[in-house]
Amino acid sequence: MQEKVLSALSEAGLFTSGSLVREKVLFCSTEIGRTSFVRQLEPDWHIDSSPEIVHQLSRFIKYQLHISPQQTERVSPNVFSSASLEQFFGGLDQR
Repeated sequence: MQEKVLSALSEAGLFTSGSLVREKVLFCSTEIGRTSFVRQLEPDWHIDSSPEIVHQLSRFIKYQLHISPQQTERVSPNVFSSASLEQFFGGLDQR
């Protein structure tokens, strides 16, 4: 899964444009761990599939992307929603 995410970000040109640094993209498998390290690091962007984590972090993180195959209600103005990472970054799954 990590390689798929890194590949999608790379294909979207986010590493070459200077928007993201590949070595600073972090992954965590537990919800408690993700919530904890995201709050401590205070990144500009956080991408997650857990609606609970997105809700908990919405007031602390500048921008969030909630990945969900189902249309979800916008939790906050700084939270975006998409069915997939590829779809959010320009429809890469259609190439």
